[in-house]
Formats: sequence, C-alpha cells, structure tokens
Amino acid sequence: MRMRAPMLLAAVLLVGVTVGVAADPTANVSSPPALTPETALASLNASIEWYRQARVTMREVNRSAGALFAQEDQETARQALQRAFAVVRARAALLKQAPDPATKPPAQERLAAARAQLEASIKAEEQRASRGPARERAAARRRLELDRARLSVMTELQSFNNSLAGNAQVDLSQQIDALEQSVPELRGSAAAAEPAAAVVAAAGGPGTWALVDRLIRLHQSRGSVDDLRAATASLSRSVGNELRATAEQLRPLGARLSALAESPDTAAAADAEREFQTGLARAKALTAILIPLREQASLLRRYSDDLRGWARAVDAETREVLKSLGLELLRLSVVIAIVLLGAVVWRFLALRYIADGYRRRLLMTVRTFVVTTTIALVIVFHFASELTPLVTALGFAAAGIAFALQNVILALVGYFAMLSPNGIRVGDRVSLQGPFAYVYGEVMEIGFLRIRLRELAGEPPTPTGRIVVFPNSVVFTGTFFKHPDREEAEPLRRSA
Repeated sequence: MRMRAPMLLAAVLLVGVTVGVAADPTANVSSPPALTPETALASLNASIEWYRQARVTMREVNRSAGALFAQEDQETARQALQRAFAVVRARAALLKQAPDPATKPPAQERLAAARAQLEASIKAEEQRASRGPARERAAARRRLELDRARLSVMTELQSFNNSLAGNAQVDLSQQIDALEQSVPELRGSAAAAEPAAAVVAAAGGPGTWALVDRLIRLHQSRGSVDDLRAATASLSRSVGNELRATAEQLRPLGARLSALAESPDTAAAADAEREFQTGLARAKALTAILIPLREQASLLRRYSDDLRGWARAVDAETREVLKSLGLELLRLSVVIAIVLLGAVVWRFLALRYIADGYRRRLLMTVRTFVVTTTIALVIVFHFASELTPLVTALGFAAAGIAFALQNVILALVGYFAMLSPNGIRVGDRVSLQGPFAYVYGEVMEIGFLRIRLRELAGEPPTPTGRIVVFPNSVVFTGTFFKHPDREEAEPLRRSA
C-alpha cells in the first residue's frame, strides 16, 4: 500500500494531460509515422525551414508596408522554433529508453522471438541430456551444442544491433546540436539579432515612379504573406497530428497506471512495481514531448492570426498607394491638358492675327517644338523620384551634346536671327562673305540650317545660273549685307 498513493497521483496527472489534449477540436486527423531518428529530424527541419521563410517574409513586408508587427512576430517565430528543438530533444531522450513494442522494427522482433524459442529449446535439451534415457543423451548433447552455437550467434547479432542503436542516438544528438548552431537567433532575442534596418520600412519618394515601385513591392509582399500563411497552416497541421499521436500513446499508459494503482493483488506487487516504474518513465518522456508540442501549436496559432493582420495591413497600404498614384497621374494629366490648351490658344492666335503665311508656318513649327519639349520635360520630372541625379545626368548630357553639335546649334540660332524684324526674307538681295567666297545674290530659301542664294552679276544684276548654299552661322562668322530693293533704293538716291 505504500506505493498506492504515488501510483494513483501519477495516473491522475497523466490522464488529466491526455484529456486536455483530446479536448482540442481537430479535423482531418492523420497518423504520423513511427518515431525514429529520421522522422524526428524531418520534423525539426520542417520547423527550421518555416522559420527561415518567416524571417525572409518579415523583412520583405517591413520594407514595403512598415514595421507593424516586426519585433513581436519575430519573437513568436523564434519561440516556436525553440519549442521544436525541445520536442526533438525529448524524442531523442525517448529513443534512448527501452523501445516501445509498437515501434520496434520487425527484424528485431523476429530476432527476439527466435532467441526466446532457442533458449527454451536449450533448457529442454539440458533436461534430456541430464535425465533422459542413456541412448538419447548423446543426441541431446549434440543438439544442445548446436543450439548453444546458434544462441551465441544471435547474441552477437543483438549486441551489434544495440551498438548501432547507440551510435544512432549519439549521431542524432550531434545533428540536433549542429542544426541549433545553424540558427544563431536561438541564442538571443530575435529583435536584437535582426539588424535595425531590416525592421524599418524604406520611405518611398513622392514621385509617381516611387509609388509604382512601392506598389510592386507590396504586391510581392502580399504573395509572400500568402505563401507563409500556407506554410504555417501546414506546419500547424503536422504539429497537431504529432500532438494527438503523443496523446494517444499517453492515454493507455494513464489507464494502465490507474489500474495498477487500484489493483488489490499483493501477490504480484513486485511485477506491478516494475511495470509501473517502466510505464511511468515512458509516460514522463512522452509528457516531455507533449508539453512543448502544445506550446508550439499555440504559438503557431498566434502567428497565423498575426499573419492575417499582416495581410490586412498590406492590403490597406496597397489601397493608399493606389489612391496616391491616381492623384499623381491626375495631376500629370491636368498639367499636360494645360500645355495642350496653351498650344490650341497659340494656334488660334497665330491663325487670327498673322496674315503672312511664312511667319504663320514658322510660328506653328516653333509651337510644335515648344509643346513637345514642355510635355517631355513635364513627364520626365514627374516620374523622377530623385531630381538631383537626373539634373546632374542631364547637365553632363547637355554639355556633350552642345560640344558635338555646336555648328548645328549656331546655324539654328542664325536661322532665328535672319527671321528677326530687321532680318531678310525670300526674294531679298544680299551679299555674303563666307570663309572661302563672296557672293551677291537673291535669297531663294531660308532653312533651319542653310540659306540658298541665286547668284547675280553684271549691271543690271542678272542671274548667273549658279545656286550657292551657305550655313546660317555665316550671320555670326562671316560678313552679311542686305541690299535695298528698288522701292527702297529710289528714295535713297534722291536723298543722296
């Protein structure tokens, strides 16, 4: 009766633990594989892979949507991984104990059964060799020697299997330690291990391009959150299955310990004590697995709830960015509309107040150039989130272009100088002194880059048949004279 109280107390505790696990509602129950070093490491590797995916996703979401849940959720993920390591270490300790008959490999079961049968045969042969008839003793001794040789071989085989099992346990512990070393965050707080820049969202610029880039980041973050939610749900189902399987193993142990505690049979007290101690040791090992499993399942449920908050935050941020992007595009459209309206007004005024067809075409050409350049600059500066690099790049580009096209630019400026109020028109007579020749002639055409003259000679001047072309830059680099026509020349002669 002295062991009755501790037996009863242990049985009540174990039954209470298993009942608490069974009360958890579940769905799609599936039996996990038998407990082996391979299955234990596979479960741990799944938790480590989930943790690394969670860290990558947290960094990505923090950069795009802000550090909304950063430190709290990093700590939750780290604690869940810590519970996974506690579970696998408890499983390694359970594997070091006497194996459960339900999980014993079939080859070891057959070897144990054959050994038990052989030991029984040896006992029978020993009795025949000592008590049997004289004519059967010699045959019994030969069979006894053969059975003892077989028993020796089986003993060596069992010793070899036991040594393999011991090496497997040592190797399992070493692998667990190596995996723990590969996760440095387990040695400290996740918030301290994470760089400060990783939990601060990158502030997006006010430009349209910055908003587009932020929208792309948010879309990628939303996909990463969905993937992490699926991985968390899968890991939660796996942990739940392991939790139920462990509870199923504990439940019959609790019932058996309760039966041993209530058994009035004192004749088999020694056997009951041994069975109780063996069952209690296994129950403690299973409980050491069960408790961190329940904690890990609870942490995963909390993390899954937080992920839903992440998804809502990313969606809200996406809506805000879309609203800002729409406003930016609306502003751009308004500015472009104002420029186009100015172009329409320019055209209306030119058609209404400019009677000269040549001047009208010139104003239309200038209008097209001004409107196109203005719209291009508006679009470039609107989509640029950083103006300083853009202005610097445009400055270097403009310097290079100006150096390479200096003659072309000078010719364009000369074109506008010729068309000034005191300039020349088609039909005027001019004298041009270029770098290599002097020409007197009548203006045939004034282009953006060149002026064409019909050469005149003699008195009165008559066409020589030659057409001379000068660059417009001759206005600045050469000598340029405009001769008065007949109407202007007659008053000048009379005044002279």
